[in-house]
Amino acid sequence: MIRGQGFGHAKIILIGEHGVVYGHPALAAGLTAGVQAEAVAGSGRLRVPAWSLDARPGDGSPVGRALAAILERLQVDDLDFHLETGIPSRAGLGSSAAMAVAIARAAGAASGRAHPETALRAAVDDAEKVFHGTPSGIDAAAAFGGNVGRFRRGEGWRPVPVLQGMQICVGLTGRPRDTGAQVAAVGRLRERAPIVGQMMDLFGDLCDAGERALAIGDVDGLGRLLDVAHGLLCGLRVSSPEIETLVHGARAAGAIGAKLTGAGGGGAVIALAPGHEQDVVERWRRDGFAGFITAVGPALPEAGHHHLHAAGGES
Repeated sequence: MIRGQGFGHAKIILIGEHGVVYGHPALAAGLTAGVQAEAVAGSGRLRVPAWSLDARPGDGSPVGRALAAILERLQVDDLDFHLETGIPSRAGLGSSAAMAVAIARAAGAASGRAHPETALRAAVDDAEKVFHGTPSGIDAAAAFGGNVGRFRRGEGWRPVPVLQGMQICVGLTGRPRDTGAQVAAVGRLRERAPIVGQMMDLFGDLCDAGERALAIGDVDGLGRLLDVAHGLLCGLRVSSPEIETLVHGARAAGAIGAKLTGAGGGGAVIALAPGHEQDVVERWRRDGFAGFITAVGPALPEAGHHHLHAAGGES
């Protein structure tokens, strides 16, 4: 019998990746897609079939160490966890934070003790430190809230008003991203070409414009801002052939805006395509890439039904 359940939201960066490293704001969003955890009586085993993952506290793996950190913080040691997920790992969608939030919530619900929200957040922070060393906190904030927020280093997460929810397409390059390598490469470019610093300033202006578009429900305007943001990211040389195929394929299929999300070099692409979401995902499938439809902002009809469409079929 299931003793506890918990959900953690996946996340995307709408505008501002890389700029956030240099003190500029970023607009991020928790998705209706994410990770669902179920906790039952056991000994700490963690299984995630979709990721071919089987871990235990003390097994030396990053996942095992993160799980141990969560259980230690919550003072729980007699549970097993089974996780279901509709998102891939290592795609820049905040999978580790979504997993940690789902586990912490399930453990808290199953323990029979009332854990305050601060304790759950501390447990997730402990897990994220295992995975990322010094995480910014943006992934965890999105994973907990599932809403849209403005994030700046030193200030944290501030929820952003959203007039209406939006369906959004997420395309997967199939290439794991390496955030550290991409951030380092942008840093080197910034040292060699000081004008890159001025490009970073534009991310802050784009975030301000994006926040205004969300507040009034201007989806078309937000789509144009995504295109501009992607152009800046291309200028920072963090795109890739796979990303460009996904972005241009989405636009050709009816998207009003598309861009990479996250550090770049691999990972994922997002596209706004009102009324053409299925066309975009089908175009990606024909081009050999997987993708799915999810949502951000206030709930939409069918927004919770996301399916991963792979090249040649559904997975």
